[in-house]
Amino acid sequence: MNFLHISALPVWSMDGKGGMPSLRETLKGHLAAGHDLQLVLPKYDPFSDDDKPMFVPADKGFVLHFAPCRWLLPLKKLRVQARGKGDSIPFGFRWILNVTMLLGLTTSLMVKAMQVRRNGFVPQLVYAHNQYAALAGYLLGRWFKVPNVTRLYGTFLADLMNRPLVSLRYPTAVAGYLVPSALLICANDGTRGDEVARKFRIPDHRFRFWQNGVEPPSQPPQVTRADLVARFGLNLRLESRWAVSCSRLSYWKRIDRMLRALAVCRGTGVDCQLVVAGDGPEKENLHTLAAELKVSDQVVWLGAVAHDDIWALMNTADVFMLTNDVTNRCNPLYEAAWAGLPVVSVNDSSTSDLLHHRANALLTEKDDTETLGNLLSEICRDEQLRERLGQAQKKLSETFWTWEERMRVEVAELEKLVSGVGVMAGGR
Repeated sequence: MNFLHISALPVWSMDGKGGMPSLRETLKGHLAAGHDLQLVLPKYDPFSDDDKPMFVPADKGFVLHFAPCRWLLPLKKLRVQARGKGDSIPFGFRWILNVTMLLGLTTSLMVKAMQVRRNGFVPQLVYAHNQYAALAGYLLGRWFKVPNVTRLYGTFLADLMNRPLVSLRYPTAVAGYLVPSALLICANDGTRGDEVARKFRIPDHRFRFWQNGVEPPSQPPQVTRADLVARFGLNLRLESRWAVSCSRLSYWKRIDRMLRALAVCRGTGVDCQLVVAGDGPEKENLHTLAAELKVSDQVVWLGAVAHDDIWALMNTADVFMLTNDVTNRCNPLYEAAWAGLPVVSVNDSSTSDLLHHRANALLTEKDDTETLGNLLSEICRDEQLRERLGQAQKKLSETFWTWEERMRVEVAELEKLVSGVGVMAGGR
């Protein structure tokens, strides 16, 4: 079958070392099932401030088309100016910018997709990634007379649904739910997208709430700690305990909590290094905070790291740290469980069914960095505790889908949708 994908999200950010693993795995899963894919992307990442064209790998396996989106660069500059030296934009102006971007992306993605159709690719399904592509997906589906699918990668709406005029105040976020689709797939990532769907009365027969899969290597990485020290530099010390963090350096990821915990841990006399894999807008602020806390020599900033190296870190580190604000139910947590890596994290309803204090993790309240640091110190000092929690993590990972399993379920439903059989509700 011919699947036309349109996305407002980058598939390979950070020059191909990061980005959206769930989006990449979706594309890989559709290809693995034998379907023909063509993907339409904006030429520039709408959600970053830089003006670099999107990165394209050589071995993508499908046909890629860029919508020029010449209007996007001026809009991005305007967004930076509106933000000024602060972290936020006044609500009214942010509303205008977001709606403008939604309408601009809808137009640009549609124009390019219609050109793809004129060039001979006849789609049997339109698959839109993210709320900013949802309206274009719906209009293209109607134009081509084929089913359209919307895929959402989390939401911030769950805590706002009881406030008045939500649809008017957050039209771009709401678009992912209210723009009609034959099937709406929402990630079970802890942001409670299922609650939002119920509030908007999305019928069960066209809604799927699925947890992401994990794609482990066929065998554990053969890389040793000494190999990683040689690869990443002498700042990474072989004799230290390694606490690894894998995330984009955005504010809501709250790497600052880890730095404060690291300072407490150091005060107990434990030699622990925080190994941070990731890059992002908070990098400079975090470096400054590390210096203020006098832990700069205890932090190893790896920047964007290839996925194979993430697996190697997971299999050689001593502990995994995760202290996000919004949700801690994320792909790195699943991968840490698969690697049998014990977790030091925060109490969070999004992971209450996955992480249990002193069963497979050590947990404290989100802003109690003193206790967080003491827990980090404890697990670094206690080898038996690390072993016991790690074994429990491995047991937890047995309940997860692999990406192959996750995509097999999705592809089966898409094939039924295209063939007109319809879909049945279900899934993890």
